[in-house]
Amino acid sequence: MRIRILPLTTDTASLPSFLDDVFSQSEQFDDDFHQFEQFDEQIERAASLFPRDAETERKVKATEKSKMEKVIDQKSKFSFSLDVSEFKPDELKVSIDGRTLTVEGKQEISEGSNYTSRSFLHRRTLPENVDVNQTRSFMTEYGQLAIVMPKPKSTVTVKTIPIRKTANRH
Repeated sequence: MRIRILPLTTDTASLPSFLDDVFSQSEQFDDDFHQFEQFDEQIERAASLFPRDAETERKVKATEKSKMEKVIDQKSKFSFSLDVSEFKPDELKVSIDGRTLTVEGKQEISEGSNYTSRSFLHRRTLPENVDVNQTRSFMTEYGQLAIVMPKPKSTVTVKTIPIRKTANRH
Protein backbone atom coordinates (compact mmCIF):
# COMPACT_ATOMS: atom_id res chain seq x y z
CA MET A 1 0.00 0.00 0.00
CA ARG A 2 1.38 3.42 -0.94
CA ILE A 3 -0.15 6.61 0.43
CA ARG A 4 0.92 10.03 -0.78
CA ILE A 5 0.55 12.94 1.61
CA LEU A 6 0.91 16.44 0.32
CA PRO A 7 2.24 19.10 2.70
CA LEU A 8 -0.20 21.84 3.58
CA THR A 9 0.51 25.45 4.42
CA THR A 10 -0.70 26.92 7.69
CA ASP A 11 -2.84 29.39 5.76
CA THR A 12 -6.30 27.88 6.18
CA ALA A 13 -7.73 30.14 3.46
CA SER A 14 -5.82 28.09 0.89
CA LEU A 15 -7.19 24.76 2.15
CA PRO A 16 -10.00 23.11 0.21
CA SER A 17 -13.29 23.76 1.99
CA PHE A 18 -13.93 20.07 2.76
CA LEU A 19 -10.80 20.09 4.97
CA ASP A 20 -12.05 23.00 7.11
CA ASP A 21 -13.96 20.70 9.46
CA VAL A 22 -11.08 18.24 9.77
CA PHE A 23 -8.57 20.86 10.90
CA SER A 24 -10.88 23.17 12.83
CA GLN A 25 -12.14 20.33 15.03
CA SER A 26 -8.76 18.89 15.84
CA GLU A 27 -7.30 20.35 19.03
CA GLN A 28 -4.65 17.66 18.86
CA PHE A 29 -3.51 18.95 15.46
CA ASP A 30 -3.31 22.51 16.84
CA ASP A 31 -1.33 21.32 19.86
CA ASP A 32 1.18 19.51 17.64
CA PHE A 33 1.55 22.53 15.40
CA HIS A 34 2.09 24.81 18.40
CA GLN A 35 4.77 22.49 19.86
CA PHE A 36 6.75 22.59 16.62
CA GLU A 37 6.39 26.39 16.33
CA GLN A 38 7.68 26.86 19.89
CA PHE A 39 10.63 24.56 19.20
CA ASP A 40 11.43 26.55 16.05
CA GLU A 41 11.26 29.88 17.90
CA GLN A 42 13.59 28.63 20.65
CA ILE A 43 16.18 27.60 18.08
CA GLU A 44 15.93 30.97 16.30
CA ARG A 45 16.36 32.91 19.57
CA ALA A 46 19.37 30.85 20.61
CA ALA A 47 21.03 31.20 17.20
CA SER A 48 20.55 34.98 17.11
CA LEU A 49 22.76 35.41 20.20
CA PHE A 50 25.93 34.55 18.28
CA PRO A 51 27.14 36.77 15.41
CA ARG A 52 28.73 34.79 12.56
CA ASP A 53 30.57 35.42 9.32
CA ALA A 54 29.18 33.94 6.07
CA GLU A 55 31.37 30.79 6.05
CA THR A 56 30.67 30.01 9.70
CA GLU A 57 26.96 30.63 9.09
CA ARG A 58 26.97 28.11 6.20
CA LYS A 59 28.71 25.45 8.32
CA VAL A 60 26.42 26.04 11.29
CA LYS A 61 23.31 25.86 9.10
CA ALA A 62 24.50 22.54 7.65
CA THR A 63 25.08 21.17 11.16
CA GLU A 64 21.77 22.56 12.45
CA LYS A 65 19.94 21.07 9.47
CA SER A 66 21.16 17.59 10.31
CA LYS A 67 20.04 18.08 13.91
CA MET A 68 16.71 19.71 13.13
CA GLU A 69 14.69 16.55 13.43
CA LYS A 70 12.31 16.03 16.30
CA VAL A 71 10.23 12.96 17.13
CA ILE A 72 7.38 12.99 19.64
CA ASP A 73 5.97 9.56 20.49
CA GLN A 74 3.03 10.04 22.82
CA LYS A 75 0.21 7.81 23.99
CA SER A 76 -2.31 9.27 21.53
CA LYS A 77 -0.07 10.21 18.58
CA PHE A 78 3.26 9.93 16.83
CA SER A 79 4.67 13.22 15.50
CA PHE A 80 7.73 13.86 13.42
CA SER A 81 9.26 17.21 12.48
CA LEU A 82 11.99 17.94 9.97
CA ASP A 83 13.67 21.21 9.00
CA VAL A 84 12.91 21.84 5.33
CA SER A 85 13.34 25.63 5.46
CA GLU A 86 15.32 25.65 2.21
CA PHE A 87 12.37 24.16 0.30
CA LYS A 88 8.90 25.28 -0.74
CA PRO A 89 5.92 22.97 -0.12
CA ASP A 90 5.63 22.15 -3.84
CA GLU A 91 9.27 20.97 -3.81
CA LEU A 92 8.49 18.35 -1.16
CA LYS A 93 6.85 14.95 -1.30
CA VAL A 94 5.75 12.90 1.69
CA SER A 95 4.69 9.29 1.17
CA ILE A 96 4.08 6.14 3.18
CA ASP A 97 4.79 2.69 1.79
CA GLY A 98 3.78 0.04 4.30
CA ARG A 99 5.41 1.20 7.56
CA THR A 100 8.05 3.38 5.88
CA LEU A 101 7.60 7.16 5.83
CA THR A 102 9.58 8.91 3.10
CA VAL A 103 10.16 12.66 2.86
CA GLU A 104 11.77 13.86 -0.36
CA GLY A 105 12.81 17.35 -1.32
CA LYS A 106 14.11 18.50 -4.68
CA GLN A 107 14.92 22.05 -5.68
CA GLU A 108 16.32 23.31 -8.96
CA ILE A 109 17.14 26.97 -9.59
CA SER A 110 18.29 28.40 -12.91
CA GLU A 111 19.47 32.00 -13.05
CA GLY A 112 21.01 32.87 -16.38
CA SER A 113 23.87 30.45 -16.98
CA ASN A 114 23.92 29.37 -13.32
CA TYR A 115 22.14 26.21 -12.23
CA THR A 116 21.74 25.07 -8.64
CA SER A 117 20.21 21.82 -7.49
CA ARG A 118 19.71 20.42 -4.01
CA SER A 119 17.80 17.42 -2.79
CA PHE A 120 17.35 15.16 0.18
CA LEU A 121 15.69 11.86 0.97
CA HIS A 122 14.68 10.99 4.53
CA ARG A 123 13.18 7.63 5.50
CA ARG A 124 11.78 6.58 8.85
CA THR A 125 10.23 3.30 9.95
CA LEU A 126 6.92 4.02 11.66
CA PRO A 127 5.76 2.39 14.88
CA GLU A 128 3.27 -0.46 14.44
CA ASN A 129 0.61 1.26 16.52
CA VAL A 130 -0.07 4.33 14.31
CA ASP A 131 -2.95 4.83 11.91
CA VAL A 132 -1.13 5.66 8.65
CA ASN A 133 -4.45 6.35 6.90
CA GLN A 134 -5.06 9.34 9.19
CA THR A 135 -1.63 10.91 8.60
CA ARG A 136 -1.52 14.69 8.27
CA SER A 137 1.35 16.96 7.34
CA PHE A 138 1.83 20.71 7.52
CA MET A 139 4.63 23.22 7.18
CA THR A 140 5.28 25.98 9.72
CA GLU A 141 6.21 29.49 8.68
CA TYR A 142 9.73 28.72 9.97
CA GLY A 143 10.21 25.83 7.56
CA GLN A 144 9.46 22.87 9.81
CA LEU A 145 7.58 20.04 8.11
CA ALA A 146 5.46 18.32 10.75
CA ILE A 147 3.85 14.94 10.20
CA VAL A 148 1.27 13.69 12.70
CA MET A 149 -0.21 10.19 12.96
CA PRO A 150 -2.83 9.32 15.55
CA LYS A 151 -2.66 6.12 17.52
CA PRO A 152 -5.85 4.10 17.94
CA LYS A 153 -7.58 4.59 21.25
CA SER A 154 -6.93 1.80 23.68
CA THR A 155 -9.92 -0.51 23.94
CA VAL A 156 -8.87 -2.39 27.04
CA THR A 157 -11.98 -3.84 28.64
CA VAL A 158 -12.48 -6.38 31.37
CA LYS A 159 -14.11 -9.54 30.17
CA THR A 160 -15.17 -12.42 32.40
CA ILE A 161 -14.45 -15.83 30.93
CA PRO A 162 -16.83 -18.54 32.15
CA ILE A 163 -15.31 -21.77 33.40
CA ARG A 164 -16.98 -24.89 32.08
CA LYS A 165 -16.91 -28.26 33.78
CA THR A 166 -15.61 -31.22 31.88
CA ALA A 167 -16.07 -34.86 32.72
CA ASN A 168 -13.08 -36.44 34.45
CA ARG A 169 -12.02 -39.62 32.72
CA HIS A 170 -9.14 -41.61 34.15
